Amino acid sequence: MSRPRSAARGLVVRDGELLTIRYRTDGEDWYVAPGGGQQRGESLAETVRREVYEETGYEVAVGSLAFVRDFVPSTHYDDRGDDGHQVDHFFWCERVSEDPDDPTERDSVQVGVRWLPLDELGEVRFFPGPLGDRLRDVGPDEMGDGHDAVYLGDVD
Repeated sequence: MSRPRSAARGLVVRDGELLTIRYRTDGEDWYVAPGGGQQRGESLAETVRREVYEETGYEVAVGSLAFVRDFVPSTHYDDRGDDGHQVDHFFWCERVSEDPDDPTERDSVQVGVRWLPLDELGEVRFFPGPLGDRLRDVGPDEMGDGHDAVYLGDVD
């Protein structure tokens, strides 16, 4: 069994909308906060900054840690064997500029970038689902204010 993969994602909110990456597999769209795997020697904040820029073209300032989740696919899907373990760290972020550059490195199944209204997170396939539930319940005054991070557990 390999070691858990460390990843970091940015929670960028503007006017009640969350910056998301839109993926398409098997003809279905699904959404996640931009981010990805931490590289050797890179801090989690550096990972967030790099990944958000690569996938969306937005430069961001990284704020406080908001949520942490484990993801062990074999505990959620019967057809998955020992296929890994990822730990995602979600950070509040703010855009440095209004207009994005062109994304420099999209994931293979990424089909776009979308500002998704927070109140629609329960109506689309957003991962992880419990994070969408929490983001819908967080008021704008509570986003990025340095509250203690929330551990979501092993969730999909």
